Amino acid sequence: MKRLMCSLLMGSLIAQNLPTGESQHPKAKIPFELTYNDIREKIHDQYEGGRVLVEFFINEQGDVEDPIVKDTFDMSFNSVIIDKVKQQQYHPAIQNGRPVKVKFSLPIVFR
Repeated sequence: MKRLMCSLLMGSLIAQNLPTGESQHPKAKIPFELTYNDIREKIHDQYEGGRVLVEFFINEQGDVEDPIVKDTFDMSFNSVIIDKVKQQQYHPAIQNGRPVKVKFSLPIVFR
């Protein structure tokens, strides 16, 4: 009986044909870019060195879901940054040969 169960279990694992331990992080299809034109009406002072941290999920199709600004130096930029992040497209993360939903953090530094 044990041999039969082992054979059935091994057969089902082989039939799934899942690669073991393979994983790949999400990659942006187009690099994130926030230009002066995106924020020019909100600039009041020189913001060089300012940093914003945005967290969001990348779903199985590579779309951005639920972006939220976790850390910012000027709240007036948040809506523009959220809009730009929502426009991003990613190659989804891969785990065991399948696309998976992952949480992603994007630091943005103004230069």
